[in-house]
Amino acid sequence: MTPVVTRPVTAENFARYGRVYDLAGHADPGVIWTKGDGWNDGFTRTPLIDGSGHLGMTRGGSAPWPCTAMERHPQTEEALFCAAEPIVLAVAPASESDAPHRDEIEAFVIAPGQVVVMHRNVWHDACRGATRSTPYYWMALCGLGESRWIPVMGGPRQIQMHDEPAA
Repeated sequence: MTPVVTRPVTAENFARYGRVYDLAGHADPGVIWTKGDGWNDGFTRTPLIDGSGHLGMTRGGSAPWPCTAMERHPQTEEALFCAAEPIVLAVAPASESDAPHRDEIEAFVIAPGQVVVMHRNVWHDACRGATRSTPYYWMALCGLGESRWIPVMGGPRQIQMHDEPAA
């Protein structure tokens, strides 16, 4: 089957799954911009997630990879942002289904300075580095119960960078 090819995340193409903030572009209307002598700064107009979140860090492998299982969080939004290098997020729509379906998986590249906030119940894999094993940060409410990893219905789906040749 055809692999899922990544595309750069934008507010428009990610709207089905959540929100995107661009803290590097200096034009995002969802960000308040300030500057001083030798520095500039931006922060989200509203709290990042809907609750007092915990900050975590995960080190993901690298693209390409087979997306074999996903998790979802019914009780919290989850924000994802990279430390210094782009990361890839594979998602499937929020649903009442018992498992994500391979034909609904999409993949997005999150660049340094961008933040995505996934709606509750959005199926997602752990992020991977766009070119190599890469750490990234996440924010969510923790301690709300087990986060079960569910096999992708229909079997794994290969996630491939947009500039990689097809296997």
